[in-house]
This record gives sequence, structure tokens and C-alpha cells, in this order.
Amino acid sequence: MARDIGINTYGYIWTVPAAECVRHLGKLGYRQIEFLLQPPHLSFDDFGPAARRELRAALQDIDARKTAINLPSLDHNLASPFARVRAASVKMFEDTIDLAADIGAETVVVVPGRMSPLFPPSMENRTAWVGEGVSKLLPRAEGSGVGLAIENVPFAAFPDANALERFVRGFASPAIGVCYDAANAHFIKESPAAGIRQLADLLRIVHLSDTGQEVWRHDPIGTGTVPFAEVAKAMNTVNFNGACTLEILDCDPDAAILNSHRALEPLGFVPCKAGANA
Repeated sequence: MARDIGINTYGYIWTVPAAECVRHLGKLGYRQIEFLLQPPHLSFDDFGPAARRELRAALQDIDARKTAINLPSLDHNLASPFARVRAASVKMFEDTIDLAADIGAETVVVVPGRMSPLFPPSMENRTAWVGEGVSKLLPRAEGSGVGLAIENVPFAAFPDANALERFVRGFASPAIGVCYDAANAHFIKESPAAGIRQLADLLRIVHLSDTGQEVWRHDPIGTGTVPFAEVAKAMNTVNFNGACTLEILDCDPDAAILNSHRALEPLGFVPCKAGANA
């Protein structure tokens, strides 16, 4: 069976409110939505019960599935040396979990804290700091029926598959897993196919975009050097059944998404439903 494709709403954060974006993506044929939690697109502040009901209804109208929320990492840091920053970050993720539960989203993507590339803390420290925060979040996630997916990000606490695996396997809860970003892995010169195979039983989401290895990008598929044929083969090998999500940043997000989707079709993904000129 052909593999379905989901869409991260990153490209729409400055121009299209979340509910409108859901309806728009639904018309393009997409049912798997990952929201970037970024005002004015989507917020947990000034986003009360009526707005949450509207967004949940929009998702139900398109028969959405495997919905996720991704809280961007510029405004939180679970790996900060400052306890007050970690506490504020936990509160932001608690609010994100509550929002996910209110709109019927299954997963919250968690970037596990930012590191200084010049002089980062030890792995022992970053594991303790992030682990403390995740331990506080897990009961809320479990009680809300929401999963946490820890993401590999080049500047974050656990940038590669080995570090990510060690951290996530430190928790016994089935509510925690991995969001594995193929472009992020490729940029740090890790084989994304090998990472997928290594993390197979932990994978909840795979992010797809293109990049080279000199400048970190999230570009349309086919414009960089990510080995997508190997990525698709690895997902098939491990029988991955989570969300495959295009996370593309482009000034024309519709065109970037549709062109990327069409580029993936020969690799066993579902055909793009939108017209050639959409």
C-alpha cells in the first residue's frame, strides 16, 4: 500500500490561521496535519474554548488523522542551566499538551532543549535537565491520551540517533517516542536511513524536507542531497506506520508542498491529489 503524506504548517504561520489552514490543506487532499504552534497561526494564549472547538471541528471535517502539534524551540529550553527557564518551558509544554487534547491531536513534538555549539554542557547534565522536564510532562500526557515525540535537531540536546535513543529508552512509558527528521540527520552527516532502522520501534513521526550538508535547510524535496530513496526503503523495511510529514519552509508553501509530494510519488508514496496547476 502506498504511504500517505502529512503536512507541517510551518510555511503558513505568518499568513493563515490554523483552522483556515486545515480547510485549505484538506482541499489539497491532505488529512495528516502537524501544526506549528506559532502566533498568529496558532497559540495557546488567547485561544479559548470556542476557538479550540472550531479547530477541532475543522480537523473532523477533513477526517484528519495522526494530528500533531510542534512547539518551536526558540521560546523554550528544557536543557537550560537555569531552573527558572526549564520550569517555564515545562509550563509551555503542559499548555501544549492541553491544547492537543482539546483539538484531538495525538502527539506533541518536543525539541529537547538548545545547546551552545561553542561550549555545550556535558551529556550527563543535558540528560538530567531534559529528563527532569519530560518526567514532569509524562503524567499529563498519559492522562490526556497525548504522546510525546522527542525530535533530533542539530543544535539540541540529543542531535543524533544514538543520543536520542539512549534518552527515550530511559523512560518506560509508551507515551514517549521519537520524531525523526531526515534533513536534520543528513545535515549532521548521519545516515537518515540508518537512524530510521535504529529507532524503528520508537518512531512516531518522520519529518521530510531537503537540505545539503553545508547550510542547514528545510527545502522542497529534490533541491538538496537527502537520499530519499534510502529513507523510503528504510521505512518500508521497518514497517513504519506513523506520520510521514513534509516540513517545508518556502515563500510559496503550496507549490513547495505539492512539488515535494510529486517528487516522492515514485518512492511509494500516495499520488498527489491536487491538480497540476494547484
